[in-house]
Amino acid sequence: MDASKFGFSDPPLKHEPYGPIKPEALKGANKGKVAVVTGAGRGIGRAISENLANSGANLAIIDLLAEPLSETKGICEKYDGVKANTYTCDVTDIARLRSVLDQIVKDLGPIDILVNNAGVSPGKPQWNESFEQFWKTIEVNFKSHMATIWHVLPSMRERNSGIIIDIASRAATVDFPFAIGYNSSKCADARAISTLQEELDLDNLNIQTYALHPGGVYTAMAAKEVTPQMLEKYPHLTQHGTDFRSLFKDGPELCGATCAYLATGNAKELRGLYLDCRQDVDRLKAAGREKIQKETLNTLTIKFLDGYKNEP
Repeated sequence: MDASKFGFSDPPLKHEPYGPIKPEALKGANKGKVAVVTGAGRGIGRAISENLANSGANLAIIDLLAEPLSETKGICEKYDGVKANTYTCDVTDIARLRSVLDQIVKDLGPIDILVNNAGVSPGKPQWNESFEQFWKTIEVNFKSHMATIWHVLPSMRERNSGIIIDIASRAATVDFPFAIGYNSSKCADARAISTLQEELDLDNLNIQTYALHPGGVYTAMAAKEVTPQMLEKYPHLTQHGTDFRSLFKDGPELCGATCAYLATGNAKELRGLYLDCRQDVDRLKAAGREKIQKETLNTLTIKFLDGYKNEP
């Protein structure tokens, strides 16, 4: 992979929790709130859950398998006074997902924080992936995210309060091969979040949404092996794999701590935007919402040849 497709930042990127998002700075900041995290069994989802627990939130953690959820529960409940309930669910089973969300409200109370982290990436070229596999990626990464949002929003609207964080990806912003479903779904997540925030703002609601890139975390999903068929067709992929691996420089804790910070509501000026957890949140806030929106920063845009504008 050509890393230049992503570009290189002048201000140094963050690779671990810092300043306002350090665990000690967030201790108890979300005390008494109810947070739902999907895909919470391991990796990024576990780190998000633990950081929310550190911030005092009670947790409803959702995953496909019970065993990793049990481990996440144990980690979260080490924090004083925190309750972490586990719910097994295939998030593409929308009826089951809705039932789980209803049960969470009965068990813990109204949902204050929703983090949609469930995601898959088969890592296959189009010719080696069935349409059903492609569509499954869309269902996990996008459909399930929208289903949870649709289900929790009525209560958030009634209470005029809520935080929704969709774990997106830089894959939403660049083109690279072997990830048609993943890239498309993450792009859809980011656009849905920004459009939803426009509607919430029109209604003058104190509900914040965010599309968050979790950084370069080398999870099991990222570590998909190149198949023999792919190597035969694209021999250069051995080097591609080495280059791709070098992009993953972050632990999951950075994303986890960023989610806990966003959940406090202290980043309201950044609502509706695509955020990269490696970028200094204080620097973004200091730039101001007016500048960010005027210059169409932190949002999906199309560039045209000089002279052409994206006019209606």
